[in-house]
Amino acid sequence: MRTVLRLLGTRYGIAILLIVVVLAVVGFGRTIFTENDQPNNDALGPTVAPVTRTPDPFSSLGDDGVQDEPASAAPSLSKGASDANAVATRFAKAWVRRPGVSGEQWRAGLKPDASSELMEDLADTDPNDVPTATITGPTILEDFGQVAAAKIPADGGTIVLQLEAINGHWQVTSLDWEVA
Repeated sequence: MRTVLRLLGTRYGIAILLIVVVLAVVGFGRTIFTENDQPNNDALGPTVAPVTRTPDPFSSLGDDGVQDEPASAAPSLSKGASDANAVATRFAKAWVRRPGVSGEQWRAGLKPDASSELMEDLADTDPNDVPTATITGPTILEDFGQVAAAKIPADGGTIVLQLEAINGHWQVTSLDWEVA
């Protein structure tokens, strides 16, 4: 008996003792947590079926950090209403500087496609202060459902418009100028 106790005091004895303890814990855990087909084992709670998932083909690409936003519903437009691209282009053509046009005439050309809030913001604007006179490229539209953003290239910069579907029609709600 003394020899066994002396053997347990060495590092080999301690290693053997740890192996026996680990095996006992694993064996005990397997008897308690085994999956069995008996539905009456409610001691550990209800059984939940595993979720099967198909592997993501893009999982190796990593996370880009951008959260996907749910797709917005397309706006409900009135019959015969112009699309956002046509409204943005028409507004931009009316907004550019044209010699000999009075402020009232200029605002009258903008009014059909502009929101009332934007028209209030432009009430004191002098059309001669518009920084461009020529549109140089097509309208680039980003559609987000009920809202859209349009960029129209012009000489000296880009006209940036925000559009919203209001009362069944697209209307320009904000206007910005980006210098080239």
